Amino acid sequence: MRARNIFIAFIVVVAIVAAALVIKNRKATPVLAPSATPSIQEQLQNKLKGLVIPQDQGGIELKDVSGGTSMGIATRNEIIADLPTLPNGQFYQGWLEKDGKTVLLGTLKLAKGGWILNYSSSAYPGYNKVIITTGQKHILEGSF
Repeated sequence: MRARNIFIAFIVVVAIVAAALVIKNRKATPVLAPSATPSIQEQLQNKLKGLVIPQDQGGIELKDVSGGTSMGIATRNEIIADLPTLPNGQFYQGWLEKDGKTVLLGTLKLAKGGWILNYSSSAYPGYNKVIITTGQKHILEGSF
């Protein structure tokens, strides 16, 4: 009987020690916080190294409406876009729109790995929608 009690006590001690070791060595599963999706401006700054994007000019994001992955931003004086290279003879144009009427701002130029167009919105009061096209196809759009 005494041997049986010692054996049971031994089993209990072994079980407690094993449980303690398991608990001590168990690694906690880290809880990963979801990472924020970078804004279009942040993505452009990362992609177009050396390009300074003005922070204080009331910029808007230009979203791809063509089904592609292009992106851009526009301020009241500048359009900056990440667009694919076009075949010779094709080009990107920037437009402003107001109540269905459009005005051509000009052709975007390739600079620092991105496409840029400088303009002055003060010449176009009330025109708040920015459109980037190639031919008749709308690529990017956004509104102030």
